[in-house]
Amino acid sequence: MGYRLPQVPAAVDDEGSGLTVAELEHRPRPFGSLRDWWEEESRRPTGGSPAARIHQLYRRRNVLRMLITRDLKKRYETSYLGYAWTLLEPGLLLGVYYLVWGRIGRFGLQDFLLFMATALMPWLWFRSTVRGSSSAISGNSRLVNSINLPREIYPLALALTEGIEYLLTLPLVLVIALVYGRAPTHYAVFLPIAMVLELVLVTGAALLMSSLTTLFKDIDRLMSSLLRVLFYLTPVIYPTGRLHGWVHKLFVLDPLVGIFELHRKVFFPETQITVFMMTVSVVGSFLVFIVGWSVFIRLERAMLKEL
Repeated sequence: MGYRLPQVPAAVDDEGSGLTVAELEHRPRPFGSLRDWWEEESRRPTGGSPAARIHQLYRRRNVLRMLITRDLKKRYETSYLGYAWTLLEPGLLLGVYYLVWGRIGRFGLQDFLLFMATALMPWLWFRSTVRGSSSAISGNSRLVNSINLPREIYPLALALTEGIEYLLTLPLVLVIALVYGRAPTHYAVFLPIAMVLELVLVTGAALLMSSLTTLFKDIDRLMSSLLRVLFYLTPVIYPTGRLHGWVHKLFVLDPLVGIFELHRKVFFPETQITVFMMTVSVVGSFLVFIVGWSVFIRLERAMLKEL
């Protein structure tokens, strides 16, 4: 028989309770102050209130950085073309859409290729995040089951990774702008605002989809079809100015519209952005985030059982 450590002697506190040290540490404590509550919540490895979850993510920011680095290395180290793929895919899409809609469709827009590129790049960020979210949890099942981390870290890492991919496509947009003889205007200050709004939106979408697709596999196929429809319902290849009446009002209810128009205004200062459009984008982005996170927290235990 192996040697068995003796039980820690009973520790007597000020109240004279004969409890062991372990029992004292896990004994419910009376609520003393906001700081006491915060310290108690931050000690929890995972779960807790939304504020505690944010704190847990912040404490594990190094792990988040490692997950992003891992995903980026996986994409580039196993590829002969490496970074060129990041520019090749959107470049091919731009070529096809330019041929179909710029020449055959005859939209007649000035600098149509640049006009389309300014919205297509953020659209690819959104689309790739939503598509990849179906495996954000299930694809990391070994890590989820073996390492005690906030589960939100995996959809967040996906959203940030795709955001970095978006940044890597911006040189292609700049090259197209130089070809047309255009330069970024002073409205470029709006670009960080657009990126923050989209990050909030895609993170909420990733949280929502990663939880739903882990439990309901059919949603992944349904989302692929919905993304195709959403592409044509969002002004990526056409301007919102071409829409009138109730159609324009309906399309502006899409939070992506204001975000894409902010991207577009960097090179096209004549782009019209209304207060209502931006209100929808801001409120809609945060609403998607809140709903997505709430659903994720609600389904977290069911996801762990499914894994």
